[in-house]
Amino acid sequence: MKNKSIKYYITIFLVIASFTSCNVLDEEPFTQPSTENFYQNETDALAALTSVYARLKSGIGYYKQQFMPTLFASSDQGLSTYLYNEFKRGIVTSTNQSLNNLWKELYLGIRDANNVIANVPDIEMDEELKNRIIGEAKFLRALNYFNLVRCFGEVPLRTQPVEAGNDQGLPVSSIVEIYDVIIDDLNFAANHCWGRNETRGNYTNDLGRATNTAAHAILAKVYTRIASSKRTASEGVLGNDFYLEFPESYVNYYQYAKDECDLAITGQGFNLSGSLEEWVSIFDADNGNNPEMIFDVQGSSLTGQGTAVSNLFTPRNAGLSGSGFGGNNKLKPLFINNRIDKFDNRFQNSIITQYETSTRIFNINQWSTGYVPTNTETGNTLGTLWQIWTAKYIDSEATTEYTSRQNWHIIRLADVYLMRAEANAEISSNPAAANDDINILRNRVGMSEVDYSSFIMTSFREELLKERAVELYMEGHRFFDLTRFGVYDEYCRFIYGDTDGARQPEDYTWPIPLTEASTNSEID
Repeated sequence: MKNKSIKYYITIFLVIASFTSCNVLDEEPFTQPSTENFYQNETDALAALTSVYARLKSGIGYYKQQFMPTLFASSDQGLSTYLYNEFKRGIVTSTNQSLNNLWKELYLGIRDANNVIANVPDIEMDEELKNRIIGEAKFLRALNYFNLVRCFGEVPLRTQPVEAGNDQGLPVSSIVEIYDVIIDDLNFAANHCWGRNETRGNYTNDLGRATNTAAHAILAKVYTRIASSKRTASEGVLGNDFYLEFPESYVNYYQYAKDECDLAITGQGFNLSGSLEEWVSIFDADNGNNPEMIFDVQGSSLTGQGTAVSNLFTPRNAGLSGSGFGGNNKLKPLFINNRIDKFDNRFQNSIITQYETSTRIFNINQWSTGYVPTNTETGNTLGTLWQIWTAKYIDSEATTEYTSRQNWHIIRLADVYLMRAEANAEISSNPAAANDDINILRNRVGMSEVDYSSFIMTSFREELLKERAVELYMEGHRFFDLTRFGVYDEYCRFIYGDTDGARQPEDYTWPIPLTEASTNSEID
C-alpha cells in the first residue's frame, strides 16, 4: 500500500504483517500536498502518523537495511561485508555513505513527527484518539533521537516544524538537552499511547503501533544508558565523558530505569514465552508481533515493502531468505567461545545447524563454531568454514531482498528483565539482587539457575554482558552495551586484534556526516 509523506512528496511503503485473531495496523494510500491544507480531520491525522512509522524503513539507511549491519559491524560479534570495514575497524569517517543515509532518514522521521505533534492538536476529533496519535508521534520522535544521541552524541535538536523558507541549520545541543526531550516525549507516550491491541470506543490500537508498555520499555533503556554511561565515565572511561553532565548520581538513574522496567513488565498484553519451544517460535517469520516483542519495525512479503533483515543475516542461496544480495553477518568463533555460554539453550536453538546450496551441504561442527561443507556430487568434505549463522531471521518464503516477513526487534520483554536485573544490582551494589530476573529468563528456556551472591560487581557486570549477549545477540544491542559498559576497546581488541580492534574515546560515537557539517554553518 502506498503512502506519501507530508512535505516532500516522497513515496514510501509500510504494510504491517497480519497476526491471527488480532487487528493489525493497516495503511491506505494518501497524498499530502502540504501541511497548510492537510490537517483537517481524523483521517488526515492518522495518515500523517502513518508517514512517521513509514520513515523507519522508507530508505536503505535505517531499519530497511543498513542500520542493523552497521551496528553489528561496530560490535565484537563477528564478520560483516567489506562495505562496513570502517565500523569493524573503528575508523569511521564523516564521508561514510552509511552515516549519511542514516542521518538523513533519522531527521526525515523527526521532521514528520514534528509535523504531527504540531498540527494534530488543532483538529476537532475524539480527544483520546488525538492524544494517542500525538503520543505515538512523540514515541517515534524519541526513538529517532535516542538512536541519534547514542550513535552521534551531540546533534542538532529540532522539535518544531521548519517554516517555509526557513531551513537554517541548528547548532548541536548537549546530550542532556537531547535526553530531556526524549524523556519528556516518552513520558507523554506512556500516558497517552494505548495498550496492546486495546479498543476504546470505535478505535483499536492495532498491533505494530507503539503502546504505553513500549514507551515504558524504551524509557527504561534510556535511563539504563544514562546510568551505566555516567558510572563508567566517573570511573575514567573518556568515551562516555558527555554523560558526566547529568546532574544526578548514576544510582538515581538506575532507580528511574528500575521503575520503568516495573511498569513495562506489568504492561497489558505482553508476556515471556513459557518454554524453550515457545522461545524458539518467537523468531518465526509468521509469528510477528508476538507477546514477547514489545516494539518491532514491521516486515512484509509484498515487493519493496519489507526489509532486508533475512538476506543480511542468513546464508545466500540456501532457501532461507530472498534472492539477491546478502549473506553478510556471521558470528566469529572467538565471540562464541568467550563472550557467551555457547551451551546455553538460547544459543543452541537460535543458530543454523545445517543449510544447503545447489552444490554443498553445510553441517555445524561439534564445537558450534563453524560449518563443514560437503560436496553434494562427490560426498567429499571441504575443510571448515569458521563462522556461525543465526536462525533468528529466517524467512524461506521471501522472494527478493526486501520481501522478508521478519520484523526488526527494537525491544522485547526479555531485555526489560535484563535491565531490571542490572538496575537492582547497581542500586544495591549487590549482584545477588539480579538473581530473580535473570533466572526467570533462564528457567523459561530450561537452563539451570544462577546465583551471583559470591560475585563482586566487576565480575557480575562481565557475566551480565554474557547473559545479555546470549539472549539478545544480533538484535542491535551489543554495540550500545559495549560502549555504555566502557569496555569497547577491551572487547573489540580481544576479537579483532590490536590493529582492527583498537577503539579510542572518539570511537564511542560516530562523526556527524560531512554532508551535514558542510551545509550547516552552525556546526563547527
